[in-house]
Amino acid sequence: MQKAIVIIIFLLISCVLQHVSHELLHVFVGKKMGLSINKIQWFTYHGGTKVFVEGEEQMIESDGDVPKEWIYMNLAGIIGTTIFAYLFCVIYFLLNIGYLKLFMWELATIFLLTDSSYALVCAFGNCGDFYLVNKKLKNKNILRCLSVLLFVFNCFLTYMIWNYT
Repeated sequence: MQKAIVIIIFLLISCVLQHVSHELLHVFVGKKMGLSINKIQWFTYHGGTKVFVEGEEQMIESDGDVPKEWIYMNLAGIIGTTIFAYLFCVIYFLLNIGYLKLFMWELATIFLLTDSSYALVCAFGNCGDFYLVNKKLKNKNILRCLSVLLFVFNCFLTYMIWNYT
């Protein structure tokens, strides 16, 4: 019973950390690129979180000439959390049995599967973090192929950590 409670607590913490880090990566890279972040609406924007950036509406309505600053900011969440996922996998493989290893297992699983799934939805649905990227590329197949590869690779890594003894 105690281990089940620990697993549930670790799972909830992992989900919150993944979501918050994804959004904070958008904010961090956006600010580094000189974009003005107006506000963050945490967990209340259609069931999720929204980072409001000055000039976003004009960028969405533009003809496809999207500056690189916006591309970097939009890709930061998925790329950053994917890098975190790979780091959690490495840490997981280096640890001995214990609660820290269990926590790294859950962090790696959540980080590997969440944003790679989100990347698929965004690439094929032309929405979310890839909307402006698709607009800039004018070739959705590149992003779709990369998203599928990322998802398949992350599923393989998930399989590896689930079956590692």
